[in-house]
Amino acid sequence: MDAGSKTGPCTSDGVWTGSAILDPHGNMQIFYTGYNLSEGGRQVILRAPAGDRHGTSFTKTGKTPIRIVSPESYRAAFEDIDFRDPYVFFNEEESRYWMLVGTRLSSGPKWTRGCLALLTSADLQDWSLEPTPFYAPNDMYCPECPELFRLPNGKWYLVYSRFAAPDSGTVYRMADSPYGPFRKPKDGSHGRLDGRRWYAAKSCPKASDPSKRIYFGWAGDFNNEDKKWLWGGDMALPREVSANEDGYLRIDPVEEALTATFGVPTEKRHCFSNPCIRISSIGSTSTELLDAPMKSERFEYMLEFGIGPHDAQSFGLLFRSDADMRGHRLSFTPSSSGTVDLTLLTDLPPLDDFWADQYQLYVPRNVDGPELVRHCGLSMKEEEKIRLIVSAELIQLFCGGRSITFRVPVPRPTKLTNGATNGAVNGVTNGTHGGHDDHAVQSIKELTFFVEDGEVEFRDVRLSRPAMQ
Repeated sequence: MDAGSKTGPCTSDGVWTGSAILDPHGNMQIFYTGYNLSEGGRQVILRAPAGDRHGTSFTKTGKTPIRIVSPESYRAAFEDIDFRDPYVFFNEEESRYWMLVGTRLSSGPKWTRGCLALLTSADLQDWSLEPTPFYAPNDMYCPECPELFRLPNGKWYLVYSRFAAPDSGTVYRMADSPYGPFRKPKDGSHGRLDGRRWYAAKSCPKASDPSKRIYFGWAGDFNNEDKKWLWGGDMALPREVSANEDGYLRIDPVEEALTATFGVPTEKRHCFSNPCIRISSIGSTSTELLDAPMKSERFEYMLEFGIGPHDAQSFGLLFRSDADMRGHRLSFTPSSSGTVDLTLLTDLPPLDDFWADQYQLYVPRNVDGPELVRHCGLSMKEEEKIRLIVSAELIQLFCGGRSITFRVPVPRPTKLTNGATNGAVNGVTNGTHGGHDDHAVQSIKELTFFVEDGEVEFRDVRLSRPAMQ
């Protein structure tokens, strides 16, 4: 099983995700995925050792994948193509190195054969493959970028990414043992830390605090011309992940990252603040524009607010809405149990084909919409702040131990008859996306609070620009 490729290097068509670890001598070693299309897309695991702990330089191990010493029949339990994203760590309880690999079972229903394989080693060179899958939930095509770690509460957490429904995105499962069984948490989000657009997140322990891990994920770009999501995008803000009193993971922004961007907490560059925004609309829906002076050419800011007393069907924020109140909507829906459901919705509600044809409303059916992300059962304490960080199209929201990452189109400015450019936030811009008339000048409002059938208080509302502006 350690033979090299007959048609060229294992990496002739790319290298993919892996992980790094310190070997028994204290030197760094990297394990990663090799990809060769001429081998039918077959993926293999490769190793590159360094001469020091910092990875100053690495020695390639040639065309040879890692040496798997198990019988060939063990590999037959898994497909040949998918065998990627190795995650290596030292299991102290067993005094052996473990490697998790994303793969698929060789038989079973086509769309639900995704699983994780387990390999173990005493020296990072000879690896034993377990003949049965380490984790096979029978509900996904293939898991990506797996991780396994234990927190001080004694729980083991398996984290991986799913590119297909249900619950696509980076998810986690819980167990009392590193062997499982790994259960889906009943945290109101089915184990999702964010939505499908925060993806392939990997972590490391937080320095000096073993109860937390720092996660790094990315958000894919969206090509407006082709109306397609791309495999490539922007690195999102780092997130701090920890366990709550129930053992469920919660996700929060890294305070050090916010301080680096917006300044120290006592010196944030607030360009708008209001101690209380109260909206009342009994039996109807009302909005209130956040009339904050902002620079539309940058669209970079952080909005912070808390939720005070509320008695409404729903309330929240509209992003970049037009005169017809079309815009992405962040909705808080209180439940009878005292918790809140948090939902991000697209700006284009779907219509039955009959109505679309009747009125020539050709509404695109995006793969995400109309409900992009939903987190249920959030406990919203009045002292807890909601934070929205916006950088051009990319929005990142942190609320109640969950996050929402997505791309919201930025309105493009248009020339007015006097030669000036429309571009003021909460002012007049040209809506040139999502079916607007390219020649019509539309009034685009960057941020608008709303309430549906009831009353709500938004407290200590503050909007800050990056310290560099």
